[in-house]
Amino acid sequence: MEAKSIQQMMPDAWPVFFHHRKLRPLQEKAIPALVRGESVLLSGPTASGKTEAVVAPLFQRHLSFHRTSLAVVYVAPTRALVNDLYYRLEAYLGARSGGAVRRYTGDHHELASVDGIFLLLTTPEALDSLQLVSPEKFQKIRAVVIDEIHLLHGNPRGQQLRHVINRIEHNILAPTHPKDCFQRIGMTATINDVDGVCQRWLGVGAKRIGTCEQREIELTLLDLDQPEKSVKAHKSAILIAEWLDSSKLKKVIVFGNSRNSTQALAAALHKQLAGTRWPVHWHTGILSKSERERIEASMKSDRFGVCIATSTLEVGIDIGDIDAVVLCDPPFSVGSFLQRIGRGNRKTDKCKVVALFQDKQEKLLLQALYQCGIDGVMDDVHEFDRPSVRFQQVLSFAWRGVSRDKKPLLRRSLASATCEEDHAEVVEDMLDTGVLLEIAGALIPSDQFIDLGEKRLIHSVITGRGCVQIADGITGEALISPGHTPNSSGSLFVGGGFRKLVESSTGEMSLEKTDRGPLLQLPSVRGKRWLSRVVVWAIAGISGADPRIWKYSKHEIMTWGGEYNRLLILLLRRYAGNRNDKLKANEYSIISLFDISEITPLQFLEWTLDLESKQNAPLHEVLPFCEKSQFFQYLSPELQRKEAFNSIPFNGFKNWLNDCESYLSEE
Repeated sequence: MEAKSIQQMMPDAWPVFFHHRKLRPLQEKAIPALVRGESVLLSGPTASGKTEAVVAPLFQRHLSFHRTSLAVVYVAPTRALVNDLYYRLEAYLGARSGGAVRRYTGDHHELASVDGIFLLLTTPEALDSLQLVSPEKFQKIRAVVIDEIHLLHGNPRGQQLRHVINRIEHNILAPTHPKDCFQRIGMTATINDVDGVCQRWLGVGAKRIGTCEQREIELTLLDLDQPEKSVKAHKSAILIAEWLDSSKLKKVIVFGNSRNSTQALAAALHKQLAGTRWPVHWHTGILSKSERERIEASMKSDRFGVCIATSTLEVGIDIGDIDAVVLCDPPFSVGSFLQRIGRGNRKTDKCKVVALFQDKQEKLLLQALYQCGIDGVMDDVHEFDRPSVRFQQVLSFAWRGVSRDKKPLLRRSLASATCEEDHAEVVEDMLDTGVLLEIAGALIPSDQFIDLGEKRLIHSVITGRGCVQIADGITGEALISPGHTPNSSGSLFVGGGFRKLVESSTGEMSLEKTDRGPLLQLPSVRGKRWLSRVVVWAIAGISGADPRIWKYSKHEIMTWGGEYNRLLILLLRRYAGNRNDKLKANEYSIISLFDISEITPLQFLEWTLDLESKQNAPLHEVLPFCEKSQFFQYLSPELQRKEAFNSIPFNGFKNWLNDCESYLSEE
C-alpha cells in the first residue's frame, strides 16, 4: 500500500510517528492490518522499524475509539529494553500526550491509575504480579504486544507469559464499539516455524507479516593464533586496540560468552587503551541497575567508547550509533549471532562485524554462523507444556487467596480463576508434596511458600534470582547485584576502574578502589552449551562434507548431529545392550568402547519411536535435556521426570534421522 493511503488511515498518528520519515517495507505491510484490528506477528531483522509499525496504528485506534484508560500492554523481555522503549515512545508521544506511556517493572511502579493511559511497558514477571494483585486494571485492554518473541519462545518465561495473556483476554470487558476488538501482536527476528509460533502465541487466524529486506553482513576475521587461556584476554585486547586505531571508528560493542571472559577482556583493553579517546565499559547482568544505566547513557551520549558485554546487550537497547560489533567469542546459536551483529550500524543496511578466533575450529564456527545468517537458516526451537510453570501459576493464585483476597482459593474455582483447565495434575502433585494443603475444599500454600509470596519471589520462573547488592565503599551506591556474596577474593573491573571486594567488621561487603590485582572469579550461570544441528551442518558444508552421510569406524560414528548427539547417547545406553559403556559425544561424533559400526539412522529411529511410546526413561537420563525453571525443584520426582522427558526435541530429532536415512537409502 502506498504511503499516502497509509497516512490517510492514520490521520492522528501519522504526524506523530512518521512526519518527514519514509516508511520501511515492513511498516508498509503491517500498518494496514493493525489499523483494521487484526492480530499480527511481525517478522523482520533488527532495525526494520517494527516498534513504530505496531505502536503507531495502535495509537490511532486508541484515539479513533475514544478510549480513556489503559488500552495496550507492551511486554519486553528485559527491564533494560522496557526503559529504552519508554524513552523512545516518550520522544514521540510526550509532547502530545504527556503521561500516555507508563512503566511497570521491578524498578518502576508507574501505574497508580489507568485513567488517561495509552500504553503500559512491562516485563513478563512484572505483568504476572500486577495482573494477579490488580486484575481490574486490565479490564479495558484492547491489545497485548509481545516484543522479541524469539527470546521467550521455547523457554519457561514464554509459557508463563502466555498464561498471563490468556487471563487478561479472558477477563476484559466487552468493548463499546463492535470493531474495537482485542488484538494480540508479536514481534520477532527471523525465526523457524513462523506459522507455529504465530498460532501458539497469537491464536488461530492471526496473520504473519515478514519482509525480505536483509542487512548486508561485512565480516572480518582476526586470528589470535591459538593463545593459552591465561593470555587470551591480553592478545584479544592488543588485536582490538590495533584494529580500532586503524579503523578510526568511534563506538564499538564487544560481545563475549561469559562474565569472566568479558571482564578479563575489559580489564586488558582498559589497560591497552589507556590515554586514548576510547573509554572501556563492562556491561553484564550482575551489575546494579544504576551502573548498567550509567554505562548505557555514557555509550549513548559520548562520541567514543568501547562496551564489552555478555548477552545483556543482545536485546535492542538503544546505546547510540554503534559503528561495529566485535565478537571475542563465537556465539553458540544462529539467533544469538544475528542478535549480536544486529546491534551495529542500525541506521544503515550493513552490519560491520569483526570476529576473533583462536583456532581452526572457531574460525569454521564463525564462518558457519555467517553462512546461516545470510542464508536465513535458523536454529530449531522445541516448545512444550511445563508442569513447573503451571506450578507457579497455581501457587500464585493460592497465595493471593490467603494473603490478598482473605478468601482462600477453592479447588473447584481454580479453572475459572486461572482461566486454564489443565492444572489438575499439578495440583495433585502439590498436595502430595505438601506445597499445598486442602482444607474444606480450599487450597492453602504451606508456610514456606506463603513467605516466598510475601517476599514477591513467586512471580518469576527464572532460576538463580537473588537480591544481594554490593555498594561502592565511598559513595554507598550499589555497583553489583551478584545474587549471592562471592566466595573468592580479587578485584572487579567496574565503574571504569578496579574495585576490591572488602568485608567490614560487621560482615557487610563493599567495593573499594584498588590497583588491578587478580580478578575476582564470578560464578558460571550455565554449563556446557551445545551447537545446534543446523550450525554443525553448515560447518560440514564449509568443510566439504555432506552432513547427511554418517562416517563409521568401529568405535565412532561421525553424525554431524550437534546437540542431537546427546539423544543418540541416551538411546545407545538404553538399547545397545551395555549400560556400562563409557559413551562420549560432542557436536560431531559419538564414541563407544564397543563396536557401533552397524548402527544406522533407521535403527536409532526405531529406538526413538519405542522410547516415545513407552516414556519410561528414568529422571537421571532425561534431566540433562531440561531447562529447569525456578519451581522445577519442588515437583515430585515423577513430575520432574515427565517435564524433563517432554523437553526432549523428538520431532526435530526424528526429522533429522529421516533425512540421513533417506539419503542413505537413495545411495
